[in-house]
Amino acid sequence: MKDLIIKETEKTPSVSLGTNGILKIEGRSIPEDAAKFFKPILDWTREFTAPEIRIDIKLEYFNTSSSKFILEMLRLIEGNPSNDNVLVNWFYEEGDLDVLESGQYFESIIGIPFKYIEYEEL
Repeated sequence: MKDLIIKETEKTPSVSLGTNGILKIEGRSIPEDAAKFFKPILDWTREFTAPEIRIDIKLEYFNTSSSKFILEMLRLIEGNPSNDNVLVNWFYEEGDLDVLESGQYFESIIGIPFKYIEYEEL
């Protein structure tokens, strides 16, 4: 299995899924075809296992269809019995309650612990 790297565009986030157990998604996620964009991500996470996994999600904005696929990615990781020690670092911009509450919603329906990290806009 190889790392999966997707470069950021105006409408899609940068994605770095590492076989070292560090998975990162950062930017904005408003792809015109979310299913097409997220397919390689879901395929990769479906096959991936590691004794420790850290997922860093730092999205300034994501649309409803992206939300569906992010949740599916988290479910795939959670559902793999080989993935024991998983943590999501959920980054949100200072005062952005929508992104914070989205993370809290995901955590409420997924059995993975979330750590919420507030950051200031640069």
